[in-house]
Amino acid sequence: MKNSKLAILLFICMAIVSCKPKIYSTNGETIYKTGKNIKGEKMLDKSASRITIVSSCITCHGKNGDRMNGLSIQFSSLSNPNNFTIPYNDSLVYRFLDDDLKSDGTKADIGVIWKMNDQDKKDLLDYLKTL
Repeated sequence: MKNSKLAILLFICMAIVSCKPKIYSTNGETIYKTGKNIKGEKMLDKSASRITIVSSCITCHGKNGDRMNGLSIQFSSLSNPNNFTIPYNDSLVYRFLDDDLKSDGTKADIGVIWKMNDQDKKDLLDYLKTL
């Protein structure tokens, strides 16, 4: 009887711990991996996006930002003049997030539109610089 109570208690504790949401070290990492900021606000603008099943950047770009063939969103790649005629800088990344425009000003048309305040964009960019 004592062992079964202990087993039940252990099971309940494990269930509680496993249901606890993962906490990331920065707001930018939280946005990248969950699609929500640390306040829990969803960043995907479903009303403006054609692709609405995506929940976060990691869904397409992977853990290290380089999953998509030929397109890494690691800032070191985006800002490399060997990769882009007009390399991305901070303001061009923000413009991409706001207006879905590539570094050369043409429409990216990726089908996923994010809505972020200035701090969320800065935090996300700071995280991309760590990948």
